[in-house]
Amino acid sequence: MKKYARFLLAMIALLAMAALVTACGDDDDDDTTPGGTTAATKPAAAPTFAADSTMGKIVAKGKLTVGVKFDQPGFGLKDPVTGKVDGFDVQMAKEIGHALGLKDDQIEFVEAVSANRIPFLQEDKVDLVIATMTINADRKTQIDFSRPYYLAGQSILVKKDNTTIKSVDDLNGKNVCSVQGSTSEKNVKAKAPQANLLSLTGYAACVDAMKSGRVEAVSTDDIILAGFAASDTSLKLVGGQFTQEPYGIGVKKGKTDFVQFIDALIAKELSDGTWDKIYDKYLGKVEGLPKAADARAKLPATN
Repeated sequence: MKKYARFLLAMIALLAMAALVTACGDDDDDDTTPGGTTAATKPAAAPTFAADSTMGKIVAKGKLTVGVKFDQPGFGLKDPVTGKVDGFDVQMAKEIGHALGLKDDQIEFVEAVSANRIPFLQEDKVDLVIATMTINADRKTQIDFSRPYYLAGQSILVKKDNTTIKSVDDLNGKNVCSVQGSTSEKNVKAKAPQANLLSLTGYAACVDAMKSGRVEAVSTDDIILAGFAASDTSLKLVGGQFTQEPYGIGVKKGKTDFVQFIDALIAKELSDGTWDKIYDKYLGKVEGLPKAADARAKLPATN
């Protein structure tokens, strides 16, 4: 009888312990892994890529090099104090780096002006160019592009007191600045053939030329000009959009796997709200630009 009592007590103790363990296991707030890390804080597994893929080679190198603009508010602007560059294009590059499993300090930004964007890719000086680059037929013969990630349109920037320039036709006979090697430069020549065109290496230099009186107008994509107008109340946009400029991410010709990887990432960002957050952060407060949802809706699905 004593043996039976001891056995019964032991069973009761074991059942109590089992109940306690089960109760702990049912706690939704503490879903732990064998290592003691909660599921909510467990680091995501690093992505894996074939060693001979473009992505695999970048990961093995441990660095993603991206050409961006350093002088364009909203898209790529270098802080003269910190030396850091920030903007819509810069954040798009970081999203690609993160999708490759790289950290911010493994993403290197180099200045890519309009004239050297394609050579930088062809000479393997950069892995990507994200620098307000319009997708067009001529460029597609030299490099590959992602699907469009932003849709701009060419416009005109003048001083606020200028009353003589209201449309692209008014640029004829006027001194106008655009950037060497850009589609904007070609568009001015085509749409205002009698304009006196000054071609410089960057749009900040064009704006300085207008302020100093060398030119009366600057012409390029509205979103670029809007950045300058937003930071300087002595300037204004006129003329509306007289072209459509779909921006694409430039990749060296033949790296089809990388283009597909980037296209899939852009599609994900457009659907999960990431693109809207980037837009709101860098462009959402620029007067005259559409809301994120409207800007996103205009984007074509292919290049």
